[in-house]
Order: sequence, then structure tokens, then C-alpha cells
Amino acid sequence: MRGRRPLALLVGAALVALALAARSEPPPPGAAAPPPASAFESAPTTRIEGVACVGANDLARLLPATQFWRADVRKLVLRAGEHRLSLTAGDPFAVVDERTVWLGAPVVSQRGELQVPVALLDALPRDSTIARLLFEPRRGLVVKVPGGGVVRSPEVAVSDTLTRVSFPIERLEDVAVVSRARAHFRLRFAGAFVGLLPESLPPAGLVRRIAPVASAAGSAFELEVSPDAQGYRLGRAAGAVTLDLLALRRPGLEDFAPEGRPARGVRTIVLDPGHGGADPGVVVGSDVEKDLALALARLLRAELARRLSAQVVLTREDDRALTPEQRAEAANRARADLVLSLHFGAVEGTQRSGATAWCPPAGMGSREAAASPRAPVALLPWREVGERHAVQARAAAETILGAMELAGAGPGRLHERLMVPLLGVNAPSVMLECATLSAIPDRLRVEDPRGLPELAAAIADGVARWARGG
Repeated sequence: MRGRRPLALLVGAALVALALAARSEPPPPGAAAPPPASAFESAPTTRIEGVACVGANDLARLLPATQFWRADVRKLVLRAGEHRLSLTAGDPFAVVDERTVWLGAPVVSQRGELQVPVALLDALPRDSTIARLLFEPRRGLVVKVPGGGVVRSPEVAVSDTLTRVSFPIERLEDVAVVSRARAHFRLRFAGAFVGLLPESLPPAGLVRRIAPVASAAGSAFELEVSPDAQGYRLGRAAGAVTLDLLALRRPGLEDFAPEGRPARGVRTIVLDPGHGGADPGVVVGSDVEKDLALALARLLRAELARRLSAQVVLTREDDRALTPEQRAEAANRARADLVLSLHFGAVEGTQRSGATAWCPPAGMGSREAAASPRAPVALLPWREVGERHAVQARAAAETILGAMELAGAGPGRLHERLMVPLLGVNAPSVMLECATLSAIPDRLRVEDPRGLPELAAAIADGVARWARGG
């Protein structure tokens, strides 16, 4: 075919090819937009004679590997852990440890750097001493697969009253629902998203939109669910996580969060840094819970001031001890619309990480129902007054945990239990263990100079969303 083209066209094509050689291949027409950048690493590829190639420097960075260049034979040796990769300019073969691998096209030297066909990635060893790399052709990227594996393109199927969204994923346990609202139903996965979202959805289905949302770790997606959906269930089978949405009520379905709630009149937020004075709380190494809680409260106050026109009050501004009664009195005197009791946890003998929230149980309604019909008032012990705000407290806890999950501070756990710091608090109240100091990843994140500010920003995002009725 080329032999029949005029010489001018051949020269022009060659010049264009040279100009574009260092550029990544764009996604095909009509492709869905890629998800937002996340915590997993990647590198661009270039097309050389129609073959996708990755630069040797990027390859070494992702593995990671040490480079050794032998100029006399134009050979590059990469050493990653116990493994050795040998690449030679102009040679379509690579040596991986003791195996010779056909790359389908030669290694090319371009601007002083070797460009390696991505076929090499399939031949890399699969063990813990070397990173797993994957070529994502739609976006022209080589992705360093995180520990959670990969999430591939979701599929949507509709039958009668059921809409099923299937996410192919390698680690079925690493998925969490971080928002249950129909308009903003969110799922978070530990894996890297390497697929495409559907360009269109079945018009008769219960899903109106699927979009990627930013997540500090792994991938997250937001679905807009039809108001006709009466409940959902999350399943795991055959290499995929399935989200079933049903238009009819059935046993075993999870409920969606209440919809259409107006913005809450949040005028005052009380932050209660846990412990203080002679009570240090959890101590792990140089990390002391009472100090971390106070530092976080100060940062959170500033973050909330940027997001809400609400007064933010701290129960303590310095290192002093307070009784539960004093904490509740401070919150009630301020006429709080939300109270957050800030803590950090530790679980001896385990590396369980993440955040845990406690909110009052929804027991007020059952108490009133059990009261005598002749009794005009159902008496509630003052220490348990928080139960009258249990529904709003749970909504706040869920929203805050969801924001923390998306910011990489999860997984989140929620318990309905009236903990001591919440006794006597006449407002929606949540006790929040913001990290688990006995888990090394959590402790390193907290000790990082950016750790507490990022944690404060995530919690403030959740509070602001709850205040807006989300």
C-alpha cells in the first residue's frame, strides 16, 4: 500500500510520525472519560511503528529497579529484587531471568532512552519482590497495580424489576458502600480502575448515571439511582462484585438513605477532643491520643470555618481533664447542632486499620411505642437524651465515614451504641475514632506532616455534606 503513495506524502507522514513519537495515544473516539487521578502510579506510553512502548526510565521507576547500561553492546539491565531484565536496542527479544521473551517488536532507542514494547509486561515474574504492571490501552498508560488488584469495566444488565451492575474485580472483599443516597450512591474499591464506564445505560434500568469520583486510595464510583428503586444488595461471586437494585421490596435488601432532606440549620458545632490532663488515652510509641485529638480539633475547626457559616466550639483548648458531665454541659450550653467527640484507637494484637464511629441507638421510638397509651409523655433518662437525635446522628456518622473512606482514611466501621462521651448530649452526636494507632499504615499517616490536616479536611467534607442535607 505504501509503495503507491506519492513521495511527498511519504515524507510528510514521516515528519508527522517523528513529531508525535513522544506523545501518548489518545483514547478512541466516543470513549468515556478516564477516572480522576488516584493514588496508584502510572506511566504514559508512546506509539512507535504502531506498537505501544514504555520508556525504560518509567519502567524502572514503577518496578522499581536499578538500571545498568552497557554502552559497548547497547544493553540495559534492570535489577528488581531478585529478578534481572536485559533489554538491547534494536532487539525484539528480552531476557527475563533465564527466559528469552519475544516482544513482537524491537526495543527502540529514542532521545537517549530505550522504549520497550509493552508486551514485556506479560512476561514479568509474578511474586512479591517485583511490582505487577498492567497496560491500559484505552488511556495509553502502564499502571502499577496496587495491592487491591484491578477493577475492570462495569456491566449493567436489566431484567424485570432487577438492575444488576457488575464490577469485575480481583479482590472481592475490598469494596465498601460509602454513601447510600439514591442521588449519590457511592462504592469504593481498593483496586485500580483500568476499564471504561458505559457510554449509555439501559433506559428501562434503575441506574441513570455512573461516574468516577476522586479517591485517595483505589477507585470510587458514584451512581444515580432511580427513585423507583426500593432497596439494594451487594454480592460477591465469579470474580465480580454485583450491585443489585430492585423495584420491589424483598427480604434481605438494604435501605437507601432518606432522600430530599433540606439543608440542616447548623449554627453551632462542638468538637470534643478526647481525654486530657492525667488521662492520656491511647499511647503508641510517641503518639499520645489526647495530644492528637486536640491538634486534630484545632485543624478541624479551621476547615469547618472554610466550609460552613457555623460557630465551632471546642470543649477544651488545652491539656486539661474533663468529666463526661462537663463535656455534655459545654455542648448543651452552646446549643450544639452537632457534637463530634474526637478520639484515636488501638487494637492490641491486630493490624486492623481505619476509622470507627459510634452514634446513639435509635431507641427513642421503641420507648415511646412501649409506653402506656394513657401516659402523655414517655420519660427518657437524661443521660440517654442523645437517643432522641439518633437518626440524625447516624446520618452524620455515615456521611463522615464515607468522606474519610474516599480520602483513604478507611475502612470505616459504624456502631449504634451510646458511648460515655455522648452521655447527656442533647444534640446529634458522634464519637469518632479517627485512626487506629496500632496499625502501622494509620500511624505513619498520622505522623506524616500532612496526615492530620488531610484527616481534618476529610472529616470537614463529611460534616459539610451532612449539613447540606446530603
